[in-house]
Amino acid sequence: MEEQTIAENYELVYADYVGMVLCVLPLILMVVFFGFYLIEIIYQRKYKKPLFVFAQLFTKKVSLHHQSILVEHFSFYRRLKPKYKRFFDHRVRRFIEKTQFESLSLLIDEEMKVLIAATHVKLTFGLRDYMNPLIKTIYIHPDIYFSEETQQYHKGEFNPKLKAIVLSWKHFYEGIAIANDKLNLGLHEFTHALHIKSMQNDKTSHVLFKEELESMYRAMENTELKAKLLDSGIIRDYAFTDQYEFVAVLLEHFFESPEELKTYFPGVYTKLKQMINFNENYFKPNSVMK
Repeated sequence: MEEQTIAENYELVYADYVGMVLCVLPLILMVVFFGFYLIEIIYQRKYKKPLFVFAQLFTKKVSLHHQSILVEHFSFYRRLKPKYKRFFDHRVRRFIEKTQFESLSLLIDEEMKVLIAATHVKLTFGLRDYMNPLIKTIYIHPDIYFSEETQQYHKGEFNPKLKAIVLSWKHFYEGIAIANDKLNLGLHEFTHALHIKSMQNDKTSHVLFKEELESMYRAMENTELKAKLLDSGIIRDYAFTDQYEFVAVLLEHFFESPEELKTYFPGVYTKLKQMINFNENYFKPNSVMK
């Protein structure tokens, strides 16, 4: 009888202990989360980059066929160190798994999915929070199409209401195939989606995008700099249509003609680099931004 009472007492003590832990655990997690949030903000203020980018412990692989598509079409991917290729593969696969691809007039094949996914991953590779909840569907047309939304003909557009990117496949593919014409439809439209997401999001991973963007706007108030950009021919006039086109065109140039932008407008180049946390250390030596 005495042994039974002792056992019951142990059970009660154990239950009390477990109950206390369960009560305190949410508070501990909250303190840890807030502490990490605070540390990352301080770190970003000082170093102009996030504390870390790649959080997943296990990465998903892409098929050999998908990998061959990436190697053939993306010098960005070919230049990555093996470790970062694995992260790139993981993000491409996740984008394909999480996104609907639709077309009324084209048979969507694996190459289309991989090229579109890789374009998005290329733009957001320096961001921890890379998946965009504003992109649920990719609609693909063979060529220029008529938009019921705008009542105009387009090569591509981002529709936040439908959470969709709409693309002319002809012009999207040209943007990849011609690597240095400063035109890349996929990068352009995905930048619009990233821009709007960043304006709506208070996560630390988007703080730098917003801050550097605002800094760039202030810099463009300098009419002399704006005129110099236009006269140089490096930035096309369309960039000054509005703030969204400004960012999209500049990031097209950042990826398509980086050395030219870096040479003639180093301040603009640096701000763009910090906006998307572009990191040269992800690449093999002597292979960055060629």
